[in-house]
Amino acid sequence: MVLGLLVSAIVIGMFSSTVGSTRQAITTIRLNQELRTVMDLMVRDLRRSGFWNSGGAAASNPYASITDAGAPVAVYAAAGAGNYLNSAVAGASGQCVILGYDSDSAGASVATRLIGYRLDTNDEAVEGLWTDTFVAPAHCNMGSWSNLTDEQTVRVTNLSFTPDPSPASFAVATVRNLTITLEAESRSDSRIKTRITDQVRVRNDL
Repeated sequence: MVLGLLVSAIVIGMFSSTVGSTRQAITTIRLNQELRTVMDLMVRDLRRSGFWNSGGAAASNPYASITDAGAPVAVYAAAGAGNYLNSAVAGASGQCVILGYDSDSAGASVATRLIGYRLDTNDEAVEGLWTDTFVAPAHCNMGSWSNLTDEQTVRVTNLSFTPDPSPASFAVATVRNLTITLEAESRSDSRIKTRITDQVRVRNDL
């Protein structure tokens, strides 16, 4: 009986250890997939910033200066005066990026789509903005923002957009690069953390 109990205890211990390892692996995979999906979405949109499907002159591109920075994409700093982030607005205490491009390839002479990404520090989630109604120049407190990450399972601790401090300028274009850093942890196990970094070149700079 003693030998049987000892074997049973060993088997149960091994089973518990396996279940714990499996749960941790599943949580890690889910966290990585959640962040990778959001990162891919941001990278795709940033690369297309300024795209305009028209044969008209580049100077007529309505997306070329959709932001107050006079560019197809702009990064805004933390809440404070002069940077279009109002500290009184929920979730407006972190960085945000605003951009626009001809998403339906209609080639319209007026900009019809505004896109944004930011960190909602209340829900600790990445938020996205897609709106067809805005008044230029665009800023980070316009429109309706929605959570892109699952705030019930993932706690996003950092989302930052770092522009190239000295973009290369040529005769007809300025080549801009952005580095995106996204960090998060699992709500069920704060020991499980992940960090993703991507560098994006704005391909339609003017």
